[in-house]
Amino acid sequence: MINDPRASRILDILAAETFVEREKLVPEATIDDLGIASLDIVQAIFALETKFEIEIPIARQGGGAEFATVGELVAHVLAALDASRASAPSVPPRTPSEPVEST
Repeated sequence: MINDPRASRILDILAAETFVEREKLVPEATIDDLGIASLDIVQAIFALETKFEIEIPIARQGGGAEFATVGELVAHVLAALDASRASAPSVPPRTPSEPVEST
């Protein structure tokens, strides 16, 4: 499998949303061979977006049909996660606030 600890969480969500046994979600497994409907892929993408607080871009019409295999889907989500972190504004460290003077 993909050597990224986030991949396991992605696969857990994919299994829950598509009702496919987790063990069958291997990188080379095709979405068609697993019998995953496009609506289930869309729901899985929404669940992933919610869980990771990201937006997963879909390249074309078809509700995720551009992912032929589980590995392609996982790689796409990981790329979206990396892009989200790279574009996140850096937050400066908080400084203690000045005391408020009372009159």
